[in-house]
This record gives sequence, structure tokens and C-alpha cells, in this order.
Amino acid sequence: PPHGTAFAAAGMAIDAPILSEVILTLGCVPLTGYGTPSTSELSESMKPFVEHHNALLMANHGAVAYGEDLWQAFDRLETLEHTAKIAILSRALGGANDLPKDAIKKLINIREKAGYLTEAARCQSCGYLEETGISCGHDEITNIKPEISKTNGAKFLFTREELIELLSQAANGR
Repeated sequence: PPHGTAFAAAGMAIDAPILSEVILTLGCVPLTGYGTPSTSELSESMKPFVEHHNALLMANHGAVAYGEDLWQAFDRLETLEHTAKIAILSRALGGANDLPKDAIKKLINIREKAGYLTEAARCQSCGYLEETGISCGHDEITNIKPEISKTNGAKFLFTREELIELLSQAANGR
């Protein structure tokens, strides 16, 4: 999935609460740390996340989704790719609007009652779960963060002069 892989290559999780269908069916998609292919580094970086997430982004590798069967895994990967594409397009249009906290809480209750995601999904590494006061009661799980930290699409505003100064400093190696 090229759009999902773009997030992994950029060091960004897919965890903004912008689409209700994603909160209902997939949940957030965290970014794991980088691991060298064909070594245990890659699987070790994924281990803390697998139990509570339906899909992961592997830093500088790509996306992986899993489920009870191949169809469910494929459906989740399709949802991940669809979400990544919408996130990229909405950022190009000036940014996506997050769902309100009360809407997120309602969606989480709906998904649990309907069986889309179990209560264990409350342990996902999603900033929006913490912000809405939703947790699974296992702080050691919800506080797991990938080895790399990025802004995940945070916006920075600069004046033209400030931007020119920053670019000049970068070009001069300062």
C-alpha cells in the first residue's frame, strides 16, 4: 500500500481521529521502530503493539495488517491504505478536522457493543484515547511509544523571513 508506506517512510503513525469508520473498524495504526530486515529487530519492535492493534506501520518498511483470516487482514490493509490516502489529501487541502471528543467516545462504545473491536482496543497507542480519558487500565501498555518521535503532521507557522532564515541555516550547515 503506497500511501500507508509513505507514512512509514515519513516516520508518522496513522492515528488522527478524522474518520468515524476507522475508529469503528480499524483503530489507530501506530508506527513501530525500525528493525533490520531478516533479523529479530523488526519483530521485536512490533511486539508491544500487536496485541492491541489491527495494523502497524513499520518505520522505513511499510504496513502490515492481520486478522482472524486472510479476508479480514486484507480488509484492514485496504482500510489503512484508504485512510492514509485521505489523510494525505486532507493535509494537502490545509489539514483534517479531528472528530470531537464526545463523538470519539460514542464511536468506541459502538464498536465494542457491535464487536468490531474488543475492549482491549482501548489499550491502543492513540493520542486521542488519552485525550478523551479512555484507557484500558494498563498504563504500561498505553504509554508504549515507538523508538522514533515525529510531529505526526503538526503544523508549524513561520513568517517568510523566518522560513528563509531556517533554510539558510540548514544550507550552511548550522
